[in-house]
Amino acid sequence: MRRFFMLLLASLLFAGSFRAMAAGPKEGLDQLEFAGARDQNTPVLLGAASRPVPFLGADGRVHIDYELQVINARAVPVKLVSLEVLDAGSGKVLASVSGAEVARTFSLLGGAATDSLDAAQAGFFWIDVVLEPGQPLPKALSHRVVTAGAEVKLTAAVKPASEGTVQTTQTGGNVALSTRPAPLIGPPLEGTGWVAFNGCCKEIPHRRAGIPVNGVLYVSQRFAIDWIKLDANSQQSNGDSNKNENWPTYGQKAIAVADAKVVSVLDGLPERVPNALPPDTTMQNVTGNHVVLDLGRGYYAFYAHLQPGSLKVRIGDRVKRGQVLALLGNSGNTTAPHLHFHVSDGMGPLSSQGLPYVIDAFVVKGLATDATEQGKVLVQSLPRQGPQRAALPMDAYVVDFPALK
Repeated sequence: MRRFFMLLLASLLFAGSFRAMAAGPKEGLDQLEFAGARDQNTPVLLGAASRPVPFLGADGRVHIDYELQVINARAVPVKLVSLEVLDAGSGKVLASVSGAEVARTFSLLGGAATDSLDAAQAGFFWIDVVLEPGQPLPKALSHRVVTAGAEVKLTAAVKPASEGTVQTTQTGGNVALSTRPAPLIGPPLEGTGWVAFNGCCKEIPHRRAGIPVNGVLYVSQRFAIDWIKLDANSQQSNGDSNKNENWPTYGQKAIAVADAKVVSVLDGLPERVPNALPPDTTMQNVTGNHVVLDLGRGYYAFYAHLQPGSLKVRIGDRVKRGQVLALLGNSGNTTAPHLHFHVSDGMGPLSSQGLPYVIDAFVVKGLATDATEQGKVLVQSLPRQGPQRAALPMDAYVVDFPALK
């Protein structure tokens, strides 16, 4: 009986409210001003995963890279129609994706690329905002997302997209940019002909390597680079590429990017045979032999896939910039000798968040575009080549680092 009266009261209140609204201004609901008058029943929830850190790329532009989490809050599927990234202060559109670009920019938890969310599904837009030289840096970002799905008759803020569906435009997921600049470091290698494979910032495996660790989703490899060395003939390998020693990368020196403290080392893992991923990768051996440096101020440098028995440092050692840490190898989850290098906010190789960084000095020589079966890497010219300072090499850039003194 009590429940009946409560329901009856709610009905009466609704009826009273309806009469009051009917007696209001002729212009209708859009002209009313009261608490909740502009509220919107939005299909998806929006939230930035972290505060983005702007950084200068070797392409001469400022990049702002981060993830926008999108959760379908409804019990019906939702299609993602478009995304616009806005300067939260001015409302200016800084980046946008629509049509087929949505599925190339968005993926579900678990990694599947898509432009749709089933009921209660979640995923991420992997965002790379690019600012041209001289373009002002926003203090905060907002996001305008258009979705399409079955009509839910709780709001007038919809317009028909096709029979049986409606489009909803919502704005949110505001995030302030970090006020800390990207850390300035030295190069992790020395010498000429280094290719920044799997580097920043678009549809690259590292960029989207979100891994759930200890109950938290981490993207430790967000700004990682796989460095591979070319010889004087632009060969990444010579002869039988199934042999590690036939790669110019193999045996090169990994060096400290700054004065730092060694906080983690792993040695003794075997070398892998190139050209095939190993079948026995675990959370504990995925990195191969590695070194982690505490750079101070909450920054950590991570070096992976090192040669077994080549590590020259121990936990607790203090190292100087340019000091040799180990030799490059092919241990861990890898298909060829290379140095995986990244900077993050913690010492866990996978259980930390990747951070952008800039290297103080290097020379851009070109862009690696392809590799032949004989191991020759094709390199084309770039509009912006030559000496660079305080920038991050972009994906597939070929660079020279200063030689060790």
